[in-house]
Amino acid sequence: MDSSSGGGSNNYPTVTVANDSVITSVVGTPSQQQSPVMNNSQPATTPPPSLTIGGGMMPMEVDTHNVNHTSSTGQGGQHHQFPPGPQQNTQQSPNSSLQNGENSSSLGGSGSGAGGSAELASKMNGNAGTHMTEAEKNALMVVLSFLKKHNLKDTEESLKKEAHIAETDIRGSLPMDSDVHTVLSSYANDENPDEYTDAYNQLKNFIDTSLDAYKYEVGQILWPVFVHMYLELVYNEHESQANSFFLRFSKMQETFHETDLISLGSIMKKEHLVHSENPFRSLAGGLYSSGKPGSPTSGLYVVRMSREAQSLLKRFLQEKRLKLVQNIVQDRIHIEVYDGIPRGKAAIHAVAGHLMGEALKQDNKAKVYYGLLREPDLQNVQMDEDDEEGGAAAGTSTSTGGNTSESQSAPSTQPSTSQSGAKTDPQSNAQGTPGGGEKSSKKKKSKKDWLLSKKGKNDPNAPPITRMPLPELRDVDKIEKAKALREAAKRVTLGPDKMPSVCFYTILNGDHQVTYVKWSEDGTLMAIGFASSLIKVWTMTPAKLRKLKPASDLAEIDREADDVLVRMMDDHSAEPNRCLRGHSGPVYSLDFAPDKAYLLSSSEDCSIRLWSLLTWTCLVVYKGHLFPVWKAVFSPHGGYYFASAGYDCTARLWATDSYTALRVFAGHYSDVTAILFHPNSNYIATGSSDRSVRLWDCVSGSCVRLMTGHKGTIHALHFSADGRFLVSSAADSKVLVWDLANGNLLTCLNMHKSTVYSLSFSREGSVLATGGLDYCVRLWDFMKMIEDVVTEEGGATIPPDVKKISADGLLIGEFYTKATPIYSLHFTRRNILLASGPFIY
Repeated sequence: MDSSSGGGSNNYPTVTVANDSVITSVVGTPSQQQSPVMNNSQPATTPPPSLTIGGGMMPMEVDTHNVNHTSSTGQGGQHHQFPPGPQQNTQQSPNSSLQNGENSSSLGGSGSGAGGSAELASKMNGNAGTHMTEAEKNALMVVLSFLKKHNLKDTEESLKKEAHIAETDIRGSLPMDSDVHTVLSSYANDENPDEYTDAYNQLKNFIDTSLDAYKYEVGQILWPVFVHMYLELVYNEHESQANSFFLRFSKMQETFHETDLISLGSIMKKEHLVHSENPFRSLAGGLYSSGKPGSPTSGLYVVRMSREAQSLLKRFLQEKRLKLVQNIVQDRIHIEVYDGIPRGKAAIHAVAGHLMGEALKQDNKAKVYYGLLREPDLQNVQMDEDDEEGGAAAGTSTSTGGNTSESQSAPSTQPSTSQSGAKTDPQSNAQGTPGGGEKSSKKKKSKKDWLLSKKGKNDPNAPPITRMPLPELRDVDKIEKAKALREAAKRVTLGPDKMPSVCFYTILNGDHQVTYVKWSEDGTLMAIGFASSLIKVWTMTPAKLRKLKPASDLAEIDREADDVLVRMMDDHSAEPNRCLRGHSGPVYSLDFAPDKAYLLSSSEDCSIRLWSLLTWTCLVVYKGHLFPVWKAVFSPHGGYYFASAGYDCTARLWATDSYTALRVFAGHYSDVTAILFHPNSNYIATGSSDRSVRLWDCVSGSCVRLMTGHKGTIHALHFSADGRFLVSSAADSKVLVWDLANGNLLTCLNMHKSTVYSLSFSREGSVLATGGLDYCVRLWDFMKMIEDVVTEEGGATIPPDVKKISADGLLIGEFYTKATPIYSLHFTRRNILLASGPFIY
């Protein structure tokens, strides 16, 4: 690994990744279980005495259920027993109950539903049953399922008797709730299949010839109408007409639907839609769903339209009598009408892209406590002289570097080369930070008075401290926060006139092997995940990584000694890097706890592992996801909670002492590829390959924000320093900035040429750094982005029509590499920007 930042050479070893790893690519979207890349993090410590979430209490008692764990040495093999978590708050599956008003029109016959079923039953009398078609049998099973579900026993028995159906014939034949939707949808339209092409062509010509003021809003229905027409043709087994319809009109769709068209084109038979995994199955059951529009239980495509544009569309459909289009618009598209002038092309395109359309106004109505929690009282923090002089320096001066083409820095700034460590800090011991150092002959002035002046302030937008049960900070956590505050007093505030130094670490021989790179919060450790299931951890300081002594040696240590934590570590085991083995598939994410005592990893093997950086062994294996786990991150407070996101379209909230998830956040229509805790730990942000970003309330388990606008899979998320703004990046090479106060899009940064994998804010929040597959680190003036935002509580951002959402004037710096994509970006406590990625040969 090359390390470079300014000028001169360095004494740090070059890290070389062996070429014997399994080769796998991390470029692209995670379709077919391909890994996305990158994210953010936090901890694992003492749990609170009780956990109360959403009104339920989870006492912290030891249960007889054991957590699966592995250990590479004898020290890490202790048996962990954790209690079960509270009942998971998952969203219900699509409701398949039918309303009474739908019965007559949904059973495919004339007259009432009972009359249609009677006709089917009469065919089964005598020898007529042998002449029934498969579709008629399925329809009869649907009727029996409906009667059974609504407890209409007399009618059910009468129908069985008349149709001569035995109980044994029914078992295994009654469709499940989702199958009921599919069967009924096949009866929804028995129109002439040749009329679909003509109807869609008339709709397209009408929109193209409409006034510019309305054509872009009305044109939003072209995509959902195209999808539903094609699916209806496939449902009714008109395969040749469906193929010609697809070939003719697929080229007329928006370019960001290219991946959707590939998935849609693979559905060529009814069985493909019913029995295969594809993102359009939710649309198939939309006609008879009862969930609210925009929710996972509805299947309705959401379109926002002005009242004038909606009236124009309604008048056209009535005059032309396009029954096919009219049925789709009425039953499968939810049009949210608003009063005002119609939106233009740029405004519509800015929020387009989600698999199910735009977000409803009600989706972003809930109040969000985006403020930060009050900082803990550090008045009683006791730190020795070594801690005060240089304890936090390890988090700022990470390495020296030579002036190579793989790193660039500001002309007026050269990277620092000093390192030091805290003597009695257990976190530093876990990373092998040296316990000693030369004491200054000149005693420095005590910093206690400065710490007293840094009392926390109450944020009016912060959640109540008791809203989310968070663990109390330990003394070592408070010491670490005190160090960070001292470093904050020394760092330079960045801006257009004060650019940061960039220190880039190039991973050699890691092309197509490195899947993830993660820095610790203070920048002293770097972990890398590989496609071969291996995890490697490097120290960025001269000190080597040590492990705890054996239990027999620990018993002889004087526990009252001042340097007891130093004595616990085995100096003979010191190494510059360490390997962690345990996963059976590529490692897709890593995250350090704030105290650097633990490491969290997720893998293709559907598991999440918690590693100890004291014993360098696996402590716990968390199993809950049924498919690969793309991301796992720690909470910023105490390291007790962590969250995960996977291919199974869900995100989950965990506690380190529970083997089951505390919350399951279900709402995305495709795999969840990015996840991050809010700085106040009360919310979790997720990004998905359905091209939407959601904000979840950890307490209630509900989705409180839905933000649409990306045209590709979301790969990275990052919150601003004050917690109000959320930044997301995706495979569409765009970086979007959202205002959590109302869920509106604030800015679109579109200067990157390829997928953006990494985001990072400077410590004071004035500069945003972005990097990805275009071999470039870009710096943006974030303060200029938000200068027009109303600062009042609950204020609103300016709509995209009025505010210019381009990146003009926001870019303040670019740093190119030779051929190294940027997998990770991280600002140290003194605002040195660390970057890393594998060199592409």
